[in-house]
Amino acid sequence: MFIILLACLLVRFFHRRQLISKPMECDEQETVVEDVLQNTTSVLQKIANLYAERLMSDVTLVVGKTWYPAHRIILCASSDVFQVMLMNATWREFGDAVITLQEDENCHAVFPQFLRYMYVGKMTISVDTAVYVLKLADKYNIHDLVQMCIDYMKRHLNKATAKGHFVEWLHNVLMICPGRKDLITQMENFLKWNLERIVSFPGWEQLTPGIMSWLLQQNDLVVRSEFRLYELVDRWFRHQKAQIECAPPSQPEPPPQTGDQTTVRESDREDAIIRLIYGVLVHLRFVMMSLPQMANVLMTCGKSYTPSLSVRTLKEFYVARVADAMNFHGRRLEVVNALRTCEPGELLFTPRLYTSDLWSLEITVNYFDKLDKYSSVASVFFSPTNFSDVDEESNGWDVEFFPLGVRYKPAQLIGVYSAATNREIPESIIRTVRLRITSQRAMRNECRYMIGVLICGMMNDEEYVYNCHVRMAYFSSDRRVLNIDNLIPFEELQRSGPNLSHYLVGEHLDTIKIKVVIVPLNPFSNVFAPPVE
Repeated sequence: MFIILLACLLVRFFHRRQLISKPMECDEQETVVEDVLQNTTSVLQKIANLYAERLMSDVTLVVGKTWYPAHRIILCASSDVFQVMLMNATWREFGDAVITLQEDENCHAVFPQFLRYMYVGKMTISVDTAVYVLKLADKYNIHDLVQMCIDYMKRHLNKATAKGHFVEWLHNVLMICPGRKDLITQMENFLKWNLERIVSFPGWEQLTPGIMSWLLQQNDLVVRSEFRLYELVDRWFRHQKAQIECAPPSQPEPPPQTGDQTTVRESDREDAIIRLIYGVLVHLRFVMMSLPQMANVLMTCGKSYTPSLSVRTLKEFYVARVADAMNFHGRRLEVVNALRTCEPGELLFTPRLYTSDLWSLEITVNYFDKLDKYSSVASVFFSPTNFSDVDEESNGWDVEFFPLGVRYKPAQLIGVYSAATNREIPESIIRTVRLRITSQRAMRNECRYMIGVLICGMMNDEEYVYNCHVRMAYFSSDRRVLNIDNLIPFEELQRSGPNLSHYLVGEHLDTIKIKVVIVPLNPFSNVFAPPVE
């Protein structure tokens, strides 16, 4: 009945259009005027009325305890899944007037808007509902809605973090959209480069052991210090341990051979906690801590825990790891070489991007719109030559930032033996955003450093690390200068008006802010972090 009515409406619509647009029979020399009539808004409104007024529905969807009258033709036209479900005779739902859909409980609240989208093509989402709409859109293969949800999530990671939804978003995106590398990469980078911001809001302790293990293996993880990372991971571990201890058994336990059933279940929980220790905590890099920080680890590890097998294992684990780190600081190479062959091997001896004043320098360019072309902002800072407390030697660095290109003025190359060999060098301009790092002293031996440049941006009116450049550099007596070009696309900073660059921050969006991290590498460092699995 509904299909017949819809066909009649379409016939009537096109008949009226034909009558209106048909040219009048006039003189042969009179110009024939044709026009295209559009009434899409009215047609969409009529279809929307079918949903709003529940007119002529031929199927009812049941979600939770709520019944939703709907129309097969609309469902099939919008969703590949509904088309197969309702039109394929081999499916159980084929021909049923009432169909019960099994949806995640969190999706129940957004299902009315989701269903209405199939009629009107628009809906309102927020950081609270975006991931649940994405779940429904992916489940029913509504590709345009999936894309809109992904675009929305890309633009609102900061807001999701502030409301404690970031981890939930990340978990669901990894499950729902494994092929969307653009979104996954953006969320992974956001997690690595903005960890301090994420942990300042609730919900981050819900990170799965798999994601936490991957995170701790990343060299470009941005954190104040390795000890700070230990404190965060310890909080995460306590939360995970409590979750394991409070969770009911996943399946009925078999009758115990010895002892009572409580002992068997407790044993399984202890095994799960020990797997966390050797699957996640093993990736902490104690070698990058100072001796006082390692002493603090020994004093706090296992503190306030209820005595158990897993707690004894945790204490033994930390004592062994601190001993390994002290052997490294004491330059006991035979022990270090043995550690390199164990899990996680060389990553234990590789620093991260530490943002404490000991290893980093912040450069701020205020009033960028008033900055002269080719001008630069220069600064100086000192950092230790290694992570050992035994060696207190430091190195000075001259850091110069060129946000509006680099200009080399005209010069003359003077001949050594004769003025006839003098040569004019013309002016040269390089359209690049450059960072120049110069070692103040000529190093006796070639030294390897990991240099990270964190570039701030704005999202949802909040500042965050928008991009990160990492470079491995060698400095020596005859190699003292490093130029890092194209930190920011040059044309990006030339934009004006409402389309200002994403790299401009501050209350008036007229500031560029970067942070330069310089950490020394040692002969055992491995700069190649494992990929995501």
